Amino acid sequence: MKRIQTAWQALAILLTSLAVASCQQSEQETQAQAAAARTFTSQPVWTLAEIDDLADQPTLIRKDLSEAFCIHVYKLPAKADFTEELSYLCQSQVPTPLFSDLDRLASLVGDQPRSVQLSMEQQGEYTEGVFATIYRLPIAPKWVKSAEIPEFMTLPSHFDYVILDGKVEEDLSSQVGGDLQFDKARLYYHTTVSTPDGQSFTNERSTEINSFQVQGGNPDIGIGMEALVASPEEHYQVYNTITVTIGDTLGGSALLTLIRINVRNYGFPELTEQVMSDIATAQATHVHDQLLVNLENRKLGLLPRDTD
Repeated sequence: MKRIQTAWQALAILLTSLAVASCQQSEQETQAQAAAARTFTSQPVWTLAEIDDLADQPTLIRKDLSEAFCIHVYKLPAKADFTEELSYLCQSQVPTPLFSDLDRLASLVGDQPRSVQLSMEQQGEYTEGVFATIYRLPIAPKWVKSAEIPEFMTLPSHFDYVILDGKVEEDLSSQVGGDLQFDKARLYYHTTVSTPDGQSFTNERSTEINSFQVQGGNPDIGIGMEALVASPEEHYQVYNTITVTIGDTLGGSALLTLIRINVRNYGFPELTEQVMSDIATAQATHVHDQLLVNLENRKLGLLPRDTD
């Protein structure tokens, strides 16, 4: 009897130890995630009209590729309506002047992506804005598509007034269909905003991103198309992004992202506008920097060199 009692006591101690260890591990993981979050400094909302020397910058995106993009992107089996986002880059299947201006912007921002506001409208309790980011990388487009872009997009970011967090909810690559689609995932984002008067509010959204090679037989143009799937309490009415990876004349890539957001502003429309700008900048910075890390790892032999 004493042996049984002793065995139960030992088991109880073991279970307690495991529970404590589990809690400690969970706490450590949370702390590690917080420590891994990148801290950013918010920058004023920027527009192309404010950039005096934009017209003096070179355009390096290959003209044949931008023309092919505007013809073939409309043939893709998109899972949502991206007509409005694409209209900023293409009109009547021809590249717009804005496409060229954004190409010039890439020469100015260098290795520090920064969003530019293309449109802003206040709609009562909702704010709708369109922002763009662009940068160049010494990486061929066919290699960019092999990177874990959804993982990079959802990395956490901390600003003085806002915390952005996210994760890949589900890898749906097994559901990829068609010759041109090469990736699919469901993403989750959580935003906590602190207002100047001490209030705070949160926004949540789930999205689905589908990635395609834009033209059959042409590995130099790709696109990721992300659309809203769910948003609790209608925090978001629209969250559409398109990220175009397209070859340049230097043998690398330009990555151009357009984000259109319609989100509840909780009575703080100007703050919401700033959040949109910062979300776009932070996400572009994460993707840019992680792609460069992957490039360095590839040089060191830590990633496969064969990307076909």
